[in-house]
Amino acid sequence: MSQISFRPTARHLAYGPADVGWHPFRLDRIASTVLTALRATLQFGWHRLRQAWRYSAALRELHALDARTLKDLGLHRGDLRAIADAYAHRGIVGRFGAVRVEIADVARCVEFAGLLHPNDIRLRFGRPAALSDAGTFRRLFGLDDRKIETIGLFDLSGQILGLATVAWVRPGTAEIALIIRSDLQRRGLGAALLANVIRDARDAGFRLLLAHIGYGNVPMRRLAHRFGFEFAGTAPSAEAQLVIRR
Repeated sequence: MSQISFRPTARHLAYGPADVGWHPFRLDRIASTVLTALRATLQFGWHRLRQAWRYSAALRELHALDARTLKDLGLHRGDLRAIADAYAHRGIVGRFGAVRVEIADVARCVEFAGLLHPNDIRLRFGRPAALSDAGTFRRLFGLDDRKIETIGLFDLSGQILGLATVAWVRPGTAEIALIIRSDLQRRGLGAALLANVIRDARDAGFRLLLAHIGYGNVPMRRLAHRFGFEFAGTAPSAEAQLVIRR
């Protein structure tokens, strides 16, 4: 049997074995592969934790609604877990997540305004307002103002159930106001909307929230008291303040 011997050429000696088709042991490549896999695992774990938190938040808000509200919204107690899971996968925090209302939503806003009682509009703005006009609605709710955030409360079909505005006043301070559809008031929807607004304001770095609530707006004053707002005086439109603590 003949023996084949290998004699390195000048090219082999100059460039090394990697240039002639060999695959040497590379520690840096293995470390990079391991880090990539570890990063993907951590991202997946963090994603699942966020989904679990959203699911629990959504389920808490759903269970807080009374039977009459659930009926009006077309929901059933047996469907709440499935609904909470669907909202968690869509990235919404809570059953009624804080969703910014854009100019493109004006048609739905005007439809919402048509379901508001004139007295509720007066309590919200201090005077009557023709919210059925799209231009008036956009102006009063600040849809064109970058310093005003308009937050909507939506049902499963996309209809607006309530609106809140968060207006920048000065660094660390914002003024808020909200209104709930007239036929769905006193059923926990205002509390769900206000809770989302306060949480988002805290995450955005605000330390003080202001609200001007008329003395005759008893339900809204009770809701503000429930969330820790303190009223300054007993004027017809007293200012309520909430210091946000982390």
